[in-house]
Amino acid sequence: MGFSIAMQWWEEWQLRVLVLSSLFMQYVIFFSFLMRRAHSLRRFRVLVWIAYLGGDAVATYALATLFNHRNQTWDGENSTLEVLWAPVLLIHLGGQQMISAYSLEDNELWKRHTITLVSQITVALYVFCKWWSGEKSLLAAAILLFLLGILKFAQKPWASGLLVLTACRPPAVCHKHE
Repeated sequence: MGFSIAMQWWEEWQLRVLVLSSLFMQYVIFFSFLMRRAHSLRRFRVLVWIAYLGGDAVATYALATLFNHRNQTWDGENSTLEVLWAPVLLIHLGGQQMISAYSLEDNELWKRHTITLVSQITVALYVFCKWWSGEKSLLAAAILLFLLGILKFAQKPWASGLLVLTACRPPAVCHKHE
């Protein structure tokens, strides 16, 4: 009986827990610049690494949960705000501007990030089209959030690809002007 209650609770709160977990991981990454500057906080680097890797995984899992959701909500009626979760998760997938890659080797994965970008945007647009009830009041907010999410998410593969492509060029010779 206890397991079925736990499963029922998880089905009811799953999406909320995933979105809040993704948001928490974004906060950890956001405040990680303090950990890099203070030598006494460097032992928390593992937490930043877990948040960096887990943030994308949790946001992707939440988007997949939205994708698989069956047009029914926890209250038994369609919720109009749930349509905005897809672009918010795209913003989460974009990560923080201060960290586009945890290590230099992560920059080599820019092509994979580009494929992930295209697939996750496609899923988010599908979820939006599936959930949108035709309310025009949320359409403007959803469009703005989608544009912000797509631009933010596109920064990660763009920055990594730019770094890799410029690293392949011979270094420019700098001249000092006296």
